[in-house]
Formats: sequence, C-alpha cells, structure tokens
Amino acid sequence: MQTTHVSSSILGNEIIKPVYSEHGTMLIKKGTVINNDVLSKLLSHNVDVVYVMNALKNNIKEEGILSEREMNKSVASIKKVFDDVMYQEKLGIKSVIPNENLKLVEEVLALLIETLEQADQILYTVVDLLQTDEYTYKHNVNVAILSILTARALAYKKEDIKHIALGALLHDIGKMKISPILINKPSSLTVEERIEVEKHAQFGYEITETVPQIPFLSKQIIRLHHEKLDGSGYPLGLKGIEIPEYVKIVTVCDMYDAMTTNRIYRSKMPIYKALEHLMTESVFKIDPKIYRILTSNICMFPPGSGVVLSDGRIGVVTQFRHASPSRPSVKVLNLQGQKNYLEVEDVNLELNRTLFIKDTWDIDLFNQISKNAMD
Repeated sequence: MQTTHVSSSILGNEIIKPVYSEHGTMLIKKGTVINNDVLSKLLSHNVDVVYVMNALKNNIKEEGILSEREMNKSVASIKKVFDDVMYQEKLGIKSVIPNENLKLVEEVLALLIETLEQADQILYTVVDLLQTDEYTYKHNVNVAILSILTARALAYKKEDIKHIALGALLHDIGKMKISPILINKPSSLTVEERIEVEKHAQFGYEITETVPQIPFLSKQIIRLHHEKLDGSGYPLGLKGIEIPEYVKIVTVCDMYDAMTTNRIYRSKMPIYKALEHLMTESVFKIDPKIYRILTSNICMFPPGSGVVLSDGRIGVVTQFRHASPSRPSVKVLNLQGQKNYLEVEDVNLELNRTLFIKDTWDIDLFNQISKNAMD
C-alpha cells in the first residue's frame, strides 16, 4: 500500500482506504479499481492524495529459485571474478583467475546445488531483480541454474552436474576481453564486430585452460557453448556427435535465458515465444531431447506475469501448478455496467476449461498505457 497524488498514473490501481469528500460523504469505497470515471470524480472533488495498491498485482509474490538476497550475492561474486579479468586486460597482462576468485565461484556453485537439491519438483521462473547493465553476470548464474535442473533431469552424476554448472557459471568470462562498447552496443553488430564478439568463447577457454582447479569438462563448455549440431556454430564449427552432450545442455540453457531476459538493445521475449523459437532450432541446431527436458523445467507463466485470455480480458498470473503449467490461476480485470466500472476477478484456468491464455503483455507498461489513453 502507498499514498500517491491523484493523476492519470494511478489508473488501474485499487483504492485501499475509502475516500471521503470535504463534507464527510464517502466518494469512493475501499476496493474500487480506478478507471477514467473514478479518476474524474476524484479530480472534480479536489482530492489530492489517495491510498492505492496495484489492483492486478496485489498479494502476488514473484519469486525465483534463489531469494533476491541470494541472487544478488551470487551475481556480485561472479561480477568480481569477471571484472578482475577485465581489469587485467586493461593493464595488458595475461588474464588469470586467482585462488580467492575461484573460491567465490565455488561458493556460488555450492549455493546453487544445495538450493536445487532441497527443492522438490521446482519449475524455473525468470525474475528480473537486477539492472539490465548487469546482464552478463546474472546471465551466467541463470544459465548455471537451468543447466543444473536439466542435467539432473538427464540423470547425470552429482560430480558431473557440479562440473557442468561450473562451466555454465564461467561460460561468458571471455567477454571480458572484448570491448564493452561491442558487448553493450544498442544496435545490430556489423560483420566485423560479430566476428570479434564471437572470439569470446576461445578467449574464455584460454583464460581457464591452465587453471588446474577447473575440470576439463567445464573448460570444454566455456569453449564450445556456441557450437550447433548443423556445424553453423563457433569457434570450431563442430557437428552432431562431435559436440559433447554436456556442452549441448549449456548451449540450450544459454539460448533460452538470452531470449527471456531484458537486454540493453532489446526487451525480453515472452517465455512461450522463446520456447517456440527453441523448438524450431531443435530441428537442426540444438539437441531436441535437451530442449524437451528444459521445457519440462520451465514455468511458462510465472506469478506476476501479464497474460491475455482467449476472451480478450487482460490479467496477471497469481499461481501456477507443476502438473498443469499452461493453465494457472489469473487475476483479471472486468468491465462492469454502463459506467464501465472496473472489477477484479480470480479465474482458475485449470477449472475453467473454456478459457486459455492466448498471449502475454508487459504489466509494467500498464500505467503508461492508461496515462496515454487519458492524454
């Protein structure tokens, strides 16, 4: 709950405390969702401040596999490791990973594995807790989480899962030897720039090649995570069985997270569209078995995500079920009566089989859309 000044920015929010006129008459009751008519009424009675809460996201808790504190700590550790490599590069000295930084990576690795071992039938959800300019560091943590889930589902041994996760945590460390201007370029890369960026896989391998604490399996992941089954990948252009399965795991997880996370040069792709894209890629470029395993571990519509129902109503997911991930519970907005009063309704799609989710929408843009409608 928060107090806010009355303006078009509060459209779509819910009144938490009743609003009274200067004469003591109730103007707006608690629980009313603010639409154009309600806003006009508030303005006409010179109401300056109201208590509101986002009507659609009220009591919805967006959670990732890691808590916000754990994720921030993990990303900070990976950032320290990566940034030290970048600093060495600026000084013109050979990039190495000192023992104290290897210890940081080991601590992150232990946290991820312990957290996932304690979770039962957990589905991966994307939660943007950090700024876009920290994408590279968070991305490596996300890919490690996805890789652990996928490798576990494929019945890999614990030691191999640990090595796969280590490779995933460090898979983009070679980007620290590439100009940040290219890595963060907000527009399309030229052919020459793309060739330069693609060197990061080999650079990452060279940084870790002589580190005895990093297993060969992990080093292969760092070097080969952009190889594709049809030979169109880099740096070696390997094909099919030439690419180890443990590398293929990180490749698919890397692609998925890259598509579903906000980047400097583009907004994130809806989860279902990213999975559709990967399904197309699984015909020739990525391993179809790994794609299916990944899909079974993904929460397609996590709590807090905006959805469009088949009857045209918009809403926000409030709860998902592992057994039926495509039919969550949704809080939707309904127009009621001739005055178009807004009302919030809880819809359980698992019980209401006449409805389905046909699209997604960015709930963070809701206030801006509403404001534009008023202007």
